[in-house]
Amino acid sequence: MLKFRPIKVQDFETVSNILNKSNIDNCEYCFPTMLVWGHRHPCEIAIEKDTFFLRSEGHEHIWYLYPKGKMDNIESVNLILEDSLSHKKPICIYGFDSEEAEMLKENFFEEFDIKYDRDGSDYVYNQIDLATLPGKKYQKKRNHVSRFLRENPNYNFVKIAPGNINKVKNFVDEWCKKYEHDDDWNFISEKQGIYELLDNYEELKLIGAMIEVDDKVVAITIAAAINSKTVDIIVEKAYHEINGAYAIINRDFASNCLSNFEFINREDDLGLENLRKSKLSYFPCKILDKYTAQSI
Repeated sequence: MLKFRPIKVQDFETVSNILNKSNIDNCEYCFPTMLVWGHRHPCEIAIEKDTFFLRSEGHEHIWYLYPKGKMDNIESVNLILEDSLSHKKPICIYGFDSEEAEMLKENFFEEFDIKYDRDGSDYVYNQIDLATLPGKKYQKKRNHVSRFLRENPNYNFVKIAPGNINKVKNFVDEWCKKYEHDDDWNFISEKQGIYELLDNYEELKLIGAMIEVDDKVVAITIAAAINSKTVDIIVEKAYHEINGAYAIINRDFASNCLSNFEFINREDDLGLENLRKSKLSYFPCKILDKYTAQSI
C-alpha cells in the first residue's frame, strides 16, 4: 500500500535523485514545478521501492503522475489502482509517453481509456536556437529584440541571487496587480508557488534572471534542471506594454544562463490558441507527446 504525504521542499534531493535516473524530459517531473502546481491542487507524494508517485485531487478526478523509478510498470500502476479504492472520484494518470501508453492499453484495457493529450504536450527547443535566434525563420524574433534595444539602450540583465530576491518579489506583486484578478484562484496559487520558489531559491538549485530598465524590473524568469541536458522554464513574466520584453528575457536568459544545457523545455500550451501560436513561433526541435489514462 502506498503511503502518501504532502510534498515539501525538503524532498528535493530524494525525489530528484530518483527522477534523474529515469532520463525524463517532461516538465511534470521537475521538482520545483511540482511545488508551484501544488499550490493550485495540493500534491502528495509516496516513494516505494525507489519509485516516485505523486497524487493530487482535482474537481472531478484524482490525478496521478505516471510513476517513475525502479519498480516494474505493471506493479506501479496496480499500486495506483489499489490506492484509488479509497477515493470516490474517478482517477486519471497523466504525463506518460507513447510507449507507456501502449503498455497500459495492453495490460489495463479494462481499467482505462487512453487518450493523446496534445494540450499537455511540452515544447522543447535547442538551447543554441533560443540563445542566438539564427536564420531567416527567427527574423521576427530578432526584430522584437532590436526594438527593445532601441527603446531601452541602457537595460541590464541581472541574475537572481539571494541579495535581490525581494526585488523579484516586488515585481511579481506589481505584475499580479496589473494583470490578474484577486478572485482568480489560478493566479493566486501561482503567485504563492513563485514565492515558495524564491524563498527556497538556493536549496532548490534554481536558475533565474531579470531585466531592469532604469533600475526597475520589467521581466523575470526562473528555471530548474530536469536532467543534465534539459532545463525547464517554470516562470516567465514581463510587462506587456514594454515592446520586446518577453523576447529579450527569453534570448538573454538562454544565452547567459543556460549554455550548459542542450535543450530548453518551455512546457505546454494548455490548449490556449494564442499560447500555442507563440510557442510554435520559436520553432521547437520537438514536441513531447503525452497521454492520459482515465478510469472507465
